[in-house]
Amino acid sequence: MVENFISAGDIIFSALFALDVTIRLLVLGGKFFKVCMNYVDLGVTVASLAEIFIFATTPVNFVNPVLFRLLRIGKLARALRMVTMSNVLASLQLLLKCLAASMDMLFWTFCLLTFLQCVAGMIVSTLCRDFIIDETKDLDLRLEVFKYYGTFTRTFLSMFEILFANWAPPCRAVVEAISEWFSVFFLLYRCVLGFAVLNVVNAVFVQQTMKTASSDEDLAFKQKQKDAAVYIRKVKKLFSTMDASGDGAINLEEFAKLVQSPKLKFWMSQLELEYHDLLSLFEFLDNGDGQITLSEFIEGAGRLRGSAKALDIWRLETKVEVLFEEIINRLRPTKTDVAGMGVRGTLSVQDIFEHSSFRHIQATTRGRGEKERDSVNAGDPDAVLRTQPQV
Repeated sequence: MVENFISAGDIIFSALFALDVTIRLLVLGGKFFKVCMNYVDLGVTVASLAEIFIFATTPVNFVNPVLFRLLRIGKLARALRMVTMSNVLASLQLLLKCLAASMDMLFWTFCLLTFLQCVAGMIVSTLCRDFIIDETKDLDLRLEVFKYYGTFTRTFLSMFEILFANWAPPCRAVVEAISEWFSVFFLLYRCVLGFAVLNVVNAVFVQQTMKTASSDEDLAFKQKQKDAAVYIRKVKKLFSTMDASGDGAINLEEFAKLVQSPKLKFWMSQLELEYHDLLSLFEFLDNGDGQITLSEFIEGAGRLRGSAKALDIWRLETKVEVLFEEIINRLRPTKTDVAGMGVRGTLSVQDIFEHSSFRHIQATTRGRGEKERDSVNAGDPDAVLRTQPQV
């Protein structure tokens, strides 16, 4: 009964897998073969259908079932798709991506360690050869040394064991049976490979992992979403703490708790919401109705968070220049005033800045003017248009 139930379930799920792969092949076309996991799905599906077909068309015990039982293990590979589909397994995604990015480094590390192990193993086996073939020595000691260094494969395995596993027995075998000078060789071998080479390899792998983690766009996007969610949760908690009335809005009286409570001040600083004028901060967060709602508080906190960015400074500079132009157009001086200021032609914002009493403003304006002239000389059409007089 149980076997029939399992067989029926195997047929149903194999049919579903085949339907899934077929639909994706029809929809994606050639793009289907550009994703590595699709090859896993295709292979598992073909193996499942082949297993069902062979067992259905051949007599019992005609085909060795062990092979197909091993193929069933491949169905577990479909579980790897959960790694790319689940946000909960972000750490596992990072681990797999780092392993995939480190395959080249792993290959060359294996080649380096294999070469060093072979050289060291040949030295030890050559030194042990005379003792092993010497029939005058004790047979048990010769067999003990032969067990570790009698052939190339035994020696190679022993050198890996000395480096990564319990290194005392292989070392003791030759030290006790042949000579204590072998201890010097094995100590140098352990120090050079065990501490120097392996630590360098570990450091390179860590660097590769950090590089992969920092350059992965999907991981960075998910981490940014997670940080934003944590920040919003903290802002909501601060808002609920300040909202003493519980009506979902903060008035100026409730907002004034920031001045009285050191805990709230520290909380604001942790959220990167530094302030110097409480009334100005309240007016900035408020939309004009005299109360701050939760959505207004979250939106304002997002805008006030951190220091000013280059885009914010550029916007402010642009608005200031527009205001200067408007002020100059409304308060344009007479020709006599212009001549007295030593300004040629029509007065502009740049002329005001160039003749300012503040030297840093003069230097900034002259530096910008030199850049404009260099761009014009280089043939930049945008710079030529900017230098044309406005009508």
